[in-house]
Amino acid sequence: MDVNGHDQDLAHLNHLWGIISELSEQLSQNRSVAVQLYGQADAVNSQAVHGKTGFVLRRFNLDKPEDVYEAELDKMNIAMTADNHALHRDNKQLNALIKEYEQTLETVMSSFRNRAREVQEKELAVIRGFESHILSLQDEETTKRVTLTTGQSESLARLSRSFRQFVRAVGGEEPDRTSAEDANKAEDFEPWVPTDGADWALERESELARLERENEELKRMLGLHVGALRSAGDPPKPSTPGSGLLKAGNLVGEANRSSTQPNDIQYGPYGTFKAPN
Repeated sequence: MDVNGHDQDLAHLNHLWGIISELSEQLSQNRSVAVQLYGQADAVNSQAVHGKTGFVLRRFNLDKPEDVYEAELDKMNIAMTADNHALHRDNKQLNALIKEYEQTLETVMSSFRNRAREVQEKELAVIRGFESHILSLQDEETTKRVTLTTGQSESLARLSRSFRQFVRAVGGEEPDRTSAEDANKAEDFEPWVPTDGADWALERESELARLERENEELKRMLGLHVGALRSAGDPPKPSTPGSGLLKAGNLVGEANRSSTQPNDIQYGPYGTFKAPN
């Protein structure tokens, strides 16, 4: 019983293996047929491409006679020539249209450039006008300011010169003999300009410094003398503006005359020494 079942299984396996072998052979045949069909399809496709382009090659027209082939070739050449002439005419027309378009565009752009240049020139002219007007206003304002400042400086210089002369006159000094022009030259002295007034200004400053030192010394001496008089019981008298310095000079002169100094020494205003006659 077991032997019969084993034999049946072997028979089934052999039958199945035979079917598989047949299927493998059929698949191989189908593959080879598919490769052939693919090659034929490529050939037909290439023939169709050549047929679309219009190039009738001799190898694709071996079935036609020579005269028929030449006639078809002449017809095709005539058609291609007509197409070429038509395309040439179209190209000429297109070139003419392009040139006309370029000329029109150039005209429009030249008009636009001219208009833009005119507008820019007008704007620049307006800007230059405003700038020149502003500069002229600035120049006028600067000139007015300089003139006003110069006038104020001259007025202050005249006032200061008059005040100095007044103070000197009140103090007992002799009035300045220099004219207004000389005073202006002295006040407008510039150290970098070589003038003859430089030495005069230096001497004047030196003399003023010496007089200031002498005045300080005389004030100190006058303070001692006035203190001695007040201690003696002499009440001070009310003084008027400018009289104190004159009285101080007189007191100093009397004190010096009563001292042991030589009699040939003379004293000027503010107790300054004078050269002997």
